[in-house]
Amino acid sequence: MIRKGIHPSAVVENLGSVLIPESTIIEPLAVVFVGGRGRLNLGEMNTIYPGATIRIDQGWMETGREVSFGSGCHIYEPRAGLTIGDHSMIGGGVLICGVNHGYAIRGEPMRHQPVEAAPIVIGKDVWVGMGAIILPGVTLGDGAIIAAGAVVTSDVAPGAVVSGVPARFAKHRE
Repeated sequence: MIRKGIHPSAVVENLGSVLIPESTIIEPLAVVFVGGRGRLNLGEMNTIYPGATIRIDQGWMETGREVSFGSGCHIYEPRAGLTIGDHSMIGGGVLICGVNHGYAIRGEPMRHQPVEAAPIVIGKDVWVGMGAIILPGVTLGDGAIIAAGAVVTSDVAPGAVVSGVPARFAKHRE
């Protein structure tokens, strides 16, 4: 798929269902892979910066208008779904992971155990700082700020600023 807005060095491989509006920009060396059981619907005026990756072998992801994905950010297997609201910024090096390996069955390699998937919801006007990690089952409320390097393991209230490992409430936006 080569068209205006998708840099020639970007890789977009679609075996499932993909919607990329003409107003969306995919910059050099970005990789988008959607497997046969995957679905990706990008909103208008999204930007995927150099080196960012989106991998959806199974599951789905939908974004709103003017969402950006910083350099080197990774969206990995949102099997139970990932929704990102309008005007949200996903910083460079961020990891959003929709699955965990199972480990409950002793004597069975973790690689062979069922994965645990949970939906991720990122509201409108959310800023996820560089290097943050968002884990399965998390909802980030509208206007939330996730500090650089934070590891988000539980929901974040609208307008809250969180930081740390694991992420904890720091303050409300003014």
